Amino acid sequence: MEDVLELQEESALDLTLSGTTGSFQVGSGLDDQHSIEVKYLLTHVGLDFSTGSAEALLDHLAPVREIFTFESLGFDEIMQRDIDDARVSSELIPYLLDEKSRDLIKLFPPIVVVVLPAEENENKPADKYPFVDEFQVEGKNGKPGRYILRSGNVGQEVFEFEQPILSGKLLKHDKVRLRLNTKKTRLVIVDGQHRAMALLALYRNLKERWSDEKRAPFKEYYSEWTQKYIQKFSLKEINLPVMLCTFPTLDERYSGEFDLKKAARSIFLTLNKTARKVSNSRNILLDDKDLIAYFLRATLSEIKNKDDRSRFSLRIFNVELDQFRDKVKIQSPIALTGVNHIYYIIEHLMLNDGYVSGIAPRTGKFSNRKDLNSYVCMERLDGRNLLGADVANITTRDNFSQSTAETLQKSFMHRYGNFIIACYEQFRPFLVHSSAVLDLETKLEVHEDRTLKPILFEGQGMSRVFYEHRKNLKTKLKNREFSTDVPKIEAIAKRLDATAERIQKSLESFQRERASLFFKNVTDKRKLKKGDDLLEQIVFWLNDLYENVLTTVAFQSALICAFFTELDKTNTKLDKISQNALDTDSTFDEYIGQINDFFTPKTSSQFRKLVSVFTGDFQGEIADWKIVKTPSTFRNVVYRGEMQPDQWPKYKYLILEIWNPTNSILNKNISQERYKCQRQIFSSLYNSIKADHCLKNSKLEENLTKDELHSIFDLTYNNYRALLKNIGSSILPKKEMKEAVSAIPATADDTVEDDQLWMSVPSE
Repeated sequence: MEDVLELQEESALDLTLSGTTGSFQVGSGLDDQHSIEVKYLLTHVGLDFSTGSAEALLDHLAPVREIFTFESLGFDEIMQRDIDDARVSSELIPYLLDEKSRDLIKLFPPIVVVVLPAEENENKPADKYPFVDEFQVEGKNGKPGRYILRSGNVGQEVFEFEQPILSGKLLKHDKVRLRLNTKKTRLVIVDGQHRAMALLALYRNLKERWSDEKRAPFKEYYSEWTQKYIQKFSLKEINLPVMLCTFPTLDERYSGEFDLKKAARSIFLTLNKTARKVSNSRNILLDDKDLIAYFLRATLSEIKNKDDRSRFSLRIFNVELDQFRDKVKIQSPIALTGVNHIYYIIEHLMLNDGYVSGIAPRTGKFSNRKDLNSYVCMERLDGRNLLGADVANITTRDNFSQSTAETLQKSFMHRYGNFIIACYEQFRPFLVHSSAVLDLETKLEVHEDRTLKPILFEGQGMSRVFYEHRKNLKTKLKNREFSTDVPKIEAIAKRLDATAERIQKSLESFQRERASLFFKNVTDKRKLKKGDDLLEQIVFWLNDLYENVLTTVAFQSALICAFFTELDKTNTKLDKISQNALDTDSTFDEYIGQINDFFTPKTSSQFRKLVSVFTGDFQGEIADWKIVKTPSTFRNVVYRGEMQPDQWPKYKYLILEIWNPTNSILNKNISQERYKCQRQIFSSLYNSIKADHCLKNSKLEENLTKDELHSIFDLTYNNYRALLKNIGSSILPKKEMKEAVSAIPATADDTVEDDQLWMSVPSE
């Protein structure tokens, strides 16, 4: 009888971890769906390499930035914040090593890791696990039986839990195993990545494991922790708890709208509510319960998908994704807008309950606006037709199905999102900025600069982290905190200084290139130059214009919202008289063209006017660079306070003075709004000048003479007229302005509510 050859598929599970197991539930965030079970293994990892599993786990454990490239992830797949390497190196590693043995108790919460399957032939997370099966294996020869929970067929497994069964009971705390296929899974840290990075840095320095191209850019932050120094400590005592989480119900049979990426984000957001504060911009990007955040991510995804064949130079690194400490100002030198900027704009466009009128600040707490019907969002997106009345009636900002979100998202992009992007692409100062950034990126690529490019382009917190790390290292050297390897540490500090100098030179080169492009169309450019180069003062002036005007939330809100406000207002009137709505594309093209004409000087005299609007008047030639502050600048005439985001209607007024559409009905609407604004501005300016006069002359208002009042009126009129002349517009007759002074009260509210001083907070 012939022998029968039995072929058995070999398991692909190549990493075995031991620990205890348990489970908890994570909410799906959807009212009509149950919560999802999380099954985890709690183990530990440290620097005791006597067992192979510790080193193997450290080899495969990595922060998100080293597992999935930013380019490979969509905005609905982001599940972590940036790492502050400076903090890890200066605070967490010393605490982990306990350099000075000050702490009697060291308690580390677990590093929380999600086991995610990778897409076939792609380095990105899959939505679901392969088929998850569970079964029992009978014990033999007195050995306990085993419970097996496995994802994937043998030979193609993703993970497998093995639990002993003793006396018919499933053991959770003894000899539990979790086996992983490291080729098909990614171990994504969703909480505790700073603690994990401290341990990983020590491991990589000990074993010289920084060579991977995704790890190399961060090596410098940890170079001070030399192998010789680390080995002084009792490394076997360093252990951190690790919780590896799986979601067994989210396999290929699951028919709900939840997925593994949303589950990972849900854990991150829940755990970080009480942790070191996550930036508001990061919370927005991760929020699956806010429809406005969906629209934001769709807009950012469209920008992110731009490539070298795009007509325009806007790229995702021109958007600051993680705005540090929720700063209003853009911090990244290569960004021109930020997550909070665009979110604010979208939130206003979707949820304003009436047109912003005049120059009064925007009011209302928009984060509380949930009803999409009351705040006209459904109407703006044609939601009732697209979804049906029943679905539209029950859909709110924070209660919606995935299919509803996708439908409204498509409508938003068609009606609003693509035009928001077009503003950032086609408004010439933004086009100039992003073109200069691309030029900088190309230069760094040509020189294969593996240090500067990550700092400036790959992770927008890295620049801040670099400077913080440099500062910390200098402080340690100054305070003589290093007892070994001092020459090497000093060499590291010198390298950091050299890197900082190269960053500065690169940014100065970028700013000069940006200025060169900005003034490219000036016909008599020689008046702006010294030799072959633009005057240095012109570059500085332009830097200031970008920093304090063009990249602010207020200006960008005005640029985008002014267009849609007047367009929607006009279309509403056209609908009432049974006429077709204006074509958005052609109306936008005309609009952005006229705005560009104002912000693109073609002669030196036009440049002078631009300077007069925003800064002051030149005395003598431009080359002399003597600018006198005048009372007729935009800020001195229109608004003299701090330009908070909700004050954007002031910049909207500037836009209205420039915009002169050919469509008669739209033109009439804008003229009416402009008329209202001019009267309000004149009255406000008149009262401000009058108050200054009273203060300067120690007089009460009621004691002012007619001559004084006439003088104040004339001064107001002349200052305002000078501003409008530089803008290219004209002021209303004096008679109209006298009526405005008497008709518009001096106490007209021009303040912003305290809770609106920055932005709305995304829904929790």
